[in-house]
Amino acid sequence: MTAWLAEQMAAHGGVGILAMVLLPALEAALPVIGALLPGQTAVVLGGMLAWQGHVTVEAALLTALVGAVLGNLAGYAVGRRWKSRVLAPLQARAGRHRYTERALGLIERRGAGAVFVGRFTAVLRTLVPTLCGATRMPLRRYLLWSVVSSTVWAPAFVLIGYVIGPAGPG
Repeated sequence: MTAWLAEQMAAHGGVGILAMVLLPALEAALPVIGALLPGQTAVVLGGMLAWQGHVTVEAALLTALVGAVLGNLAGYAVGRRWKSRVLAPLQARAGRHRYTERALGLIERRGAGAVFVGRFTAVLRTLVPTLCGATRMPLRRYLLWSVVSSTVWAPAFVLIGYVIGPAGPG
């Protein structure tokens, strides 16, 4: 699947770049999609394609950053709008209720750290934006830490792709 994604990104130019934006955005906005198709895969592929000359490094960096921030904002909005619907499945079983309450309490107390660390952790990257919205973390604070963490995350994963570019598809 990775090879196919890289081929599509290279072959379709602007549409391929759009995919680099949408995959990280969908990952954070819709946790189910994020679990099936991680956005960081697209970002690493973007770095590989930059090494191969299909896209510029600047384009890969910018699209990864924009996708990460947009996805975080969409996930935040989902949590804020549909708090009860988002939390209900997590609290369905009695044992989970305690853990869900602890997770929400942690986000309320240390939200900035959760946003930053969550950007670099696969499971948390899909859940933290929604939980931050559900706990009503102030949007300005959330957006600040989302941009800060994405500004570190995007170049790191584009660089990983760029370094392994010679071994990549294409």
